[in-house]
Amino acid sequence: MPWGSIEVEAKFTAGPDTEARLAALGAALAGSSSFRDLYYDTPDLRLTRADHWLRLRQGGWELKCPPVPPGGAALAPQPPAGGTGGGPEAAAPAPPAVAPTYQELTSPRAIVGRLCGVLGVAPAPAWDQVPGAVAGLGLQEFASFGTRRRSYRLGGLRVDLDQADFGYAVAEVEALVGAQEEVPAALEEVLQLRRALGRDGATRVPGKMSVYLQRHRPRHYQALLRAGVLAGDPEPPPQGDDVAGPETLEKRGPSPVMELAGGLESEMGHSSARGGLGTDGPPPQHSAP
Repeated sequence: MPWGSIEVEAKFTAGPDTEARLAALGAALAGSSSFRDLYYDTPDLRLTRADHWLRLRQGGWELKCPPVPPGGAALAPQPPAGGTGGGPEAAAPAPPAVAPTYQELTSPRAIVGRLCGVLGVAPAPAWDQVPGAVAGLGLQEFASFGTRRRSYRLGGLRVDLDQADFGYAVAEVEALVGAQEEVPAALEEVLQLRRALGRDGATRVPGKMSVYLQRHRPRHYQALLRAGVLAGDPEPPPQGDDVAGPETLEKRGPSPVMELAGGLESEMGHSSARGGLGTDGPPPQHSAP
């Protein structure tokens, strides 16, 4: 599927019996892996405030974003900080719709086109590969963390048990579908398996990115709460040095991983592992990867 698939997922907290329950249900261990994710945004956070997550993993780029509605309606560009629409410190006048599903774009052309659509910029000829667009659009790394993962397969479903290197563990059930009309049935399958694993979803379980931002970039986290991208009540304002003004990304040069990726970008495929952005509660609740 050249434009990527639609991911339907539900998060949960794995217990000591989760792997035994998976085995009893007939799930097969699909493998174990370790990887590092790097995430990129504009200095004024316009991509993540629009619920778009550009990730580099193991030399492959992926953009996770809300599915384009039927007919391909145009995206409204996100205003920069300090502009007429307000920056990350201002309440968003029209928060993005919270969706239980995400489109996963893996084609360089699709990723660059969607990025330019969100930012309201015409793509340059040199942006035929993602690293060129990242540099041309001034995107900067805002998160980097490693994950150890054990994955199971049960029919068309995948269960990932993740341990992040910043001390957070989370699990998710995931299905991949090719069209929006397939989402309801896939979501029901996902929720049924989660219930079979003894997790009813009564408590929302945040994704890795939500926890990472809350711990390491608290004002970025607060900006996404106010924009309606993350679920939950904003916490009290940060204290001390973190109250100087709207959070933006520090100026820095390209990371060594990004420079290496420029030589690995020639052939894109599906990422073999995902850091989902779904939630453990009912579909309207939402959390970052």
